[in-house]
Amino acid sequence: MPQAFRPWDIDELPPAPAFRFHWRSILGPGLLMVGANIGGGEWLFGPLVTAQYGGRVMWVATLAIFFQVFYNLAVMRYALFCGEPIFVGFFRTWPGPRFWTLFYLLFDLGGMWPYLSSNAAVPLAAVILGRLPGAGDDHLVRTLSYVIFLSAFLPLIFGGKIYNALEKVMVVKLVLILSFLGFVVLVFASRSTWWEIGSGLFRFGSLPQSDFNWATLAAFAAVAGAGGLTNSSFSNYARDKGWGMGAKVGAIPSAVGGRTIRLSHVGKTFALTKENLARWNGWLAHIRRDQWWLWGPGCILGMTLPAMFSYEFVRGVQQVDGHAVAALSAQAIADRHGPLFWYLTLLCGFLIMAPTQVSQLDAVCRRWTDVIWMGVRRLHHVDGNQVKLVYYGILSFYGLWGLTALRVTPNPLVLAIASGVMWNFVLAVSGLHTVYVSSTLMPKPLRLAFWHCLAIIGCSLFYFAISAIAFAQQWPKLKAWLLA
Repeated sequence: MPQAFRPWDIDELPPAPAFRFHWRSILGPGLLMVGANIGGGEWLFGPLVTAQYGGRVMWVATLAIFFQVFYNLAVMRYALFCGEPIFVGFFRTWPGPRFWTLFYLLFDLGGMWPYLSSNAAVPLAAVILGRLPGAGDDHLVRTLSYVIFLSAFLPLIFGGKIYNALEKVMVVKLVLILSFLGFVVLVFASRSTWWEIGSGLFRFGSLPQSDFNWATLAAFAAVAGAGGLTNSSFSNYARDKGWGMGAKVGAIPSAVGGRTIRLSHVGKTFALTKENLARWNGWLAHIRRDQWWLWGPGCILGMTLPAMFSYEFVRGVQQVDGHAVAALSAQAIADRHGPLFWYLTLLCGFLIMAPTQVSQLDAVCRRWTDVIWMGVRRLHHVDGNQVKLVYYGILSFYGLWGLTALRVTPNPLVLAIASGVMWNFVLAVSGLHTVYVSSTLMPKPLRLAFWHCLAIIGCSLFYFAISAIAFAQQWPKLKAWLLA
């Protein structure tokens, strides 16, 4: 359990990179997280939301991603300031590390369920079976989920910086899935589908006219963008990318190829000189480009293309089996355009979900590695390269937990919805905590503007409200289950 965090050291703030239109200039946390955030949620909740309710609820995604940009900018701002992830900043605030360890560990449980492996196993099983898997194929789907989950550990072992390996995986994923989905939507989607989904992004407040499941809508909000504590990873990746004071603190090395990479036990900040403040403004412009030009539009595209796909091919579906949902679109497009699209769509679904399991593993382990490395006094004398022992120790524990969870959990769809509702609550709390960190730990010239704080508070209220409504709707069923 974290015990104490040392005061920050003082160093010079490096200058921000000069802006230029070049493909390398877009390589950063925004691009990595676009790849990570186009995941199981977009592929799973397309049939559940847009196929059932149409495009009228797409505004939920627009609002969620808009609010999250302000959250992301705030946590990246903290990393630029001191080279520490925002999660470490949480633990520096009152009432202290012991309280926040128990608090966030409880909330983080929702993000520790490996539902992506379970869902990525569905299209793989469909290829083997030649049909959509049903309840009788549970053993095959579960076995494949074990294999996918264990395979997700491999990219985290190689690459020098773990960040570098993740970036490469996500770039490949983005190119493949956006190329396929873009082709299908451009060639096969009707004008009415384009209008329904495109206009739905801006039909704020519109809801299905008939009875609907608020938990599904809450989960849809959760997967739009990042969600849960995943947004806090922007500060980790900004640090490991070497942005701002992250260049002075270091990064988490991989097990293979990371011998020269070290991570400091304490963050480093800078004096508020005229030169450093000018450089600070340059870094703020840099992260705004990363979020407003890349991550935000990328996530909107990542929600819109699968939504168009599902609305075009599986419109009107009412009941979706937990095993079949991840491969439902493949069957629908194959019925219209031939068996080739059966395999291509299954491959697309697999590529959407399986790599995202890699980033989910990393995000959970990274959060707690940073807290333990910087907060446990007994580790402060350990060489900076050995932080990987903490990281891989947590990763090993996560591996055992994940295999157990895959064995005992309900069907993949139920697990994804439950995780989404829990993610919304923790995003709401951590958003308010981020405002508190900025207001108490950062010097006044570097703190969030008042309007920026209001935007993050709006984000917290949005996520808390939609999950509170979902919880109230589902409480009678939950109560009956508890009393049974």
